[in-house]
Amino acid sequence: MFSPIVLYVDPHVLEQHTLEPHLKWVVWSAVNLPRLFTHHVVFRLKGFLSRKGVFGGQWDLKSKPFEEREEFQLMKDLYECLPDYRQSFWYQRGLQAISEKGQFSHKDLVAQDPAELDRLFEGYLIKILATMRQEGYRQREGADYPEAMIGRDGTLIKTAHGTHRLAAAKVVGAAGVFPVKVMGVHRQWLAAVLAASSSNEAEAVSAALKEIERRYQAGT
Repeated sequence: MFSPIVLYVDPHVLEQHTLEPHLKWVVWSAVNLPRLFTHHVVFRLKGFLSRKGVFGGQWDLKSKPFEEREEFQLMKDLYECLPDYRQSFWYQRGLQAISEKGQFSHKDLVAQDPAELDRLFEGYLIKILATMRQEGYRQREGADYPEAMIGRDGTLIKTAHGTHRLAAAKVVGAAGVFPVKVMGVHRQWLAAVLAASSSNEAEAVSAALKEIERRYQAGT
């Protein structure tokens, strides 16, 4: 078992992203199964599976540079278009969604006409960029922590939640640290940590995590 822990790292040193080992079928379920079923069954099962916190498999080897993520590309383009955010690809995609589907949604925010789309961008997306540039990262009360996992070689890899927040921090060159809640580790990493230490398991893992945090704060 591995208990989740929050590490504070330099967002500009956090470079890789991957899907959690059990997330592909969760995403498939969200797209293909009724929302009620997804909410009450699929996500509860995901939570149950993630509680063990120690995973084998190839998920860490399949990680890709975070800057290849669509979230990063959209944030980068939006930032470069400011102050004329309506020229951004993201805004144009929003207009297209409103025209074709009747609405554009981002998380729990919905815009059904251009005026609402303006408010969504000005009151949320652009605000994230401005706040991140001026203040660095601030964990909003009630918000999920950005999540990460540790690969077999000790690489800290971004996973779910907070992807747009990390993208914004990177795009604006935010100062300070970025919290990531480590939800799991690779089985091989854990085995190597325990084999190399004469301490008990809890102490060995705690020391290894502190070393990872120190290494990922190198740019601050």
